[in-house]
Amino acid sequence: MKTDLLNAAQQNLTLRIAFCDPGVRWFIVPRFTVAYPEIQIKDELYEGTEAAKLLSERVYDLIVTPEKVQSHGIESQPFLPDRVFLSVPAESKLAGLESVALRDIPEQPLLYPQIGGHFLAQIETIITQNSLPITLVKNEYNITQHLIRTTNFLATISTLSRDLRNDGTHRTLIPLNDPELHVMYYVSFLKTGKEKVKKFLVWTLSCQEYR
Repeated sequence: MKTDLLNAAQQNLTLRIAFCDPGVRWFIVPRFTVAYPEIQIKDELYEGTEAAKLLSERVYDLIVTPEKVQSHGIESQPFLPDRVFLSVPAESKLAGLESVALRDIPEQPLLYPQIGGHFLAQIETIITQNSLPITLVKNEYNITQHLIRTTNFLATISTLSRDLRNDGTHRTLIPLNDPELHVMYYVSFLKTGKEKVKKFLVWTLSCQEYR
């Protein structure tokens, strides 16, 4: 009985969260952990269209998605906006632009870490559907970081992942104006499980400055 009670207490202090993109994952986990160190986060990257099923089957307590989850018994709340920037060398002809579309970038390599997620899927779709002359160069995260600092290749970065990465002083960030590369993240959860995620929902209010 004692073991069962301890296990139940531990479950109440653990939040299982799935994130649709690494950027929002990197933004949320350390900040929430600092705010509520007593709560253990078990986080995973999620790609797919079965968010409602995974919540209903209680695989996750929360799922952060790029759209509202439409399903009976699930509540979705708008959380944080995010967008993608193009990281360009200061000497690039693109550096003076106020914004640019991925569709208008001339032929050249584009660095992207092999981390998956919503924005990578969107970029790959834009390149494929429009037959763009852009070559995605995907490597491990650390290798990509090194290439960003030592080459003139283009790269991308999102608003929520900017504080995790240092592209160096020789680069400029240009907003990408492709509509697919702007997103409002939603946080979704079972209505019957709202009490368990209450602290997370309260914490989201502290993120108002990023909206």
